Amino acid sequence: MTEAASPEEALQQVIARKRLTRINDYFVVTDRLDYDAIDQVFPLYAEQQFFLDELVREKLSGAEALEIGLGSGVLSIGVARAGAARVTALEINPRAKNTAGFNIVMNGVEDRIAILDGDADVLRPVAGRTFDYVFSNPPFEPTPPDQAFFYHSAAGPFGLDFIEKIFAGIDGILAADGHLQIVTAAPGDDDGPFMLADLARKYLEGKTTIVVSKASLDYYAALDWLPEKGLFTVEQTERLKAMAREAGIKRSFLCVLHHDRQGSGVDMRWADKDYASPEVPLG
Repeated sequence: MTEAASPEEALQQVIARKRLTRINDYFVVTDRLDYDAIDQVFPLYAEQQFFLDELVREKLSGAEALEIGLGSGVLSIGVARAGAARVTALEINPRAKNTAGFNIVMNGVEDRIAILDGDADVLRPVAGRTFDYVFSNPPFEPTPPDQAFFYHSAAGPFGLDFIEKIFAGIDGILAADGHLQIVTAAPGDDDGPFMLADLARKYLEGKTTIVVSKASLDYYAALDWLPEKGLFTVEQTERLKAMAREAGIKRSFLCVLHHDRQGSGVDMRWADKDYASPEVPLG
């Protein structure tokens, strides 16, 4: 008869088959880099650190917050630790909900984070509610129109479809003095992520600031990785490239968008801090 593992040994067994990453002063478990099924819980990258560095803490104190796309739970945990009274977190991926629950308990914020089932209509699960702080690290992988992809990453030919859904419905859930914060990768030219700025001008009434990391990727080189990883065919990737050339896209930028319903205009500025290239995992 096999002797039961001790609590410490059981925890070590979990960590041994996962990836454990420290970010700021807490730890998060995710899938390992070599896990490539559709329900992958993404490891941490520079985008999560960028988001946490950009938190508007004075707006978070005592806030009712909403995360759209929980993933590993890393951002909801950070928001709760930064002072939010409660975080409602939406997630469509069952494995992500399980992993996030583990991380939330491990970091002692299970009394302030509630996980709800996500929906393809991304704001449907919280219809009729309003929030002081809405945030997201949405799917942003460029995806051929005819191709399904990871739960976390299918986002249309320019990687902006999920963000557009958030923008289109944000007025219905954001309090009058509320704040929207999104971290994403967005396509643009040498001057910055113009397509994200154009979407903000189309949908967002109020003041929007896009903070852009100085580290960027050649958009076409990044697309070339997709067939090499077995994600799309060469033909599908060439189709994405043709659409990008027609739109005037050159580079992909990591950026954090801030939006308030008060004020007006869309501004763009470079981040004060340097971040790693978007494809380099933390740790």
